[in-house]
Amino acid sequence: MMGHYNMLSTFLGMRTRHPQAFSRNIIIALAYFIGESRMAAKQHAYRAALSGLLLSAVMLVSVDVAAWERDQKVIKLSPQVRTLPHPEAVAPIALEEARAFLREHRVVDDAEALQALAYVVAGEDRRLISGAGDKVYVRGDISHHGQVGIYRQSESYLAMDGTPLGLELINVGVARHVSSEDDIAQLEVVSSHQEVRVNDIVLPLDERELSNELVPRTPLNSVEGHIIATPGGVRFIGRLQIVTLDLGTLDGLQAGHVLQVNQQGELINDPRTQELVQLPSSEAGTVMVFKPYDQVSYALVMQVSRVLEVGDEVGSGTH
Repeated sequence: MMGHYNMLSTFLGMRTRHPQAFSRNIIIALAYFIGESRMAAKQHAYRAALSGLLLSAVMLVSVDVAAWERDQKVIKLSPQVRTLPHPEAVAPIALEEARAFLREHRVVDDAEALQALAYVVAGEDRRLISGAGDKVYVRGDISHHGQVGIYRQSESYLAMDGTPLGLELINVGVARHVSSEDDIAQLEVVSSHQEVRVNDIVLPLDERELSNELVPRTPLNSVEGHIIATPGGVRFIGRLQIVTLDLGTLDGLQAGHVLQVNQQGELINDPRTQELVQLPSSEAGTVMVFKPYDQVSYALVMQVSRVLEVGDEVGSGTH
């Protein structure tokens, strides 16, 4: 029996040196002594002494385990409410692309309005084309102060049924007034993107700058129209490209209005009747108007779910 006491004393000695190993080994010792106690069941004194020793060991283990748990700093979890931020309003959109576009593009209502504008009648020394640093002669009413823009007619905007909606002008240069005599003025070309030609249009520069940001919003009234053109005649249209719409201020559009783009469904043959059937249109993206004129507007493509094309329908969210 003294051997058993020696073994248990050895385990107890581990308590102060290796508390975690002691906790595991004491369990093994307990099982061992229980087996021994069964074999020595007839020895009452041995059982009594062993029971007291085992009780002491269990109490020591409990104290050590509690102390070890405190040292481990166990954190108890409890249910908590998760706080989420409120959804923010649609972020304003910077329009650097649109601002640069407007410096080079503008619209006049019709050919009659175009004929009333000042125009280049000749280059210096009868040159047919001029560039930066050259002088040109202009006929018509122009400002004698500040700079003016030189534009060239580019595209005639037409509705889907062929109705004229406006004429696009492309900026080819900037000039300043030098002198005037009667209705002829001499201008010096300050800068040019393309060569300046006879019959180019002269207009005051559009000083109406876009605000730094536009907040997208839905039109108050219901509108329906189409994409009728893209700069340079690009066929396939993607995100952040600029398009021309056959809708304008006369239709209630304002800068910042967002329109849904719908693509017309395919025309198919009914497999039973062989009739031509038009499939329903489907949503393809959104555009935001940034420069409306009377009958047309320039818009920026904001989102696309498929490639857009000239002829696609636009509207205020209804199919």
